[in-house]
Amino acid sequence: MLVISRTDLQSIIDHCNAGYPDEACGILAGRNGRVEKVYCMGNARPGPVSYEMDPEEQFRVMKGIRQAGLEMVGMFHSHPGGRAYPSSVDVEKAYWPGTQLPNYPEAVYVIVSLMDRDTPVVKGYTINEGSVQETVVSVI
Repeated sequence: MLVISRTDLQSIIDHCNAGYPDEACGILAGRNGRVEKVYCMGNARPGPVSYEMDPEEQFRVMKGIRQAGLEMVGMFHSHPGGRAYPSSVDVEKAYWPGTQLPNYPEAVYVIVSLMDRDTPVVKGYTINEGSVQETVVSVI
């Protein structure tokens, strides 16, 4: 389960809408499955069906997370024209290139569907060994 405040969830949705019609992305930091800070990231390869976090920005954010005594509890990205479910590319990118070693096995992958921009759909998933499992995203 991933626990997130209504305010942080709104920040994610706002960031995804700002990136529309391209995918938007970011990192979620916290402890024990509870989001304490949202990092809205730039999409280094903007497009409507893909995203890539800038490596330098990602390095700075990860360093800041460690310095704050937090951990990465999840990542998020939008699907501007698709449903809130990991695509085959999302599943492929959950592993180190050319391996079956997961990048972040404990992370929750949050996907924001903007198919209906007035009513975004937000869902969370874990991705392990190519298997996608939905995870509860609890909004408090």
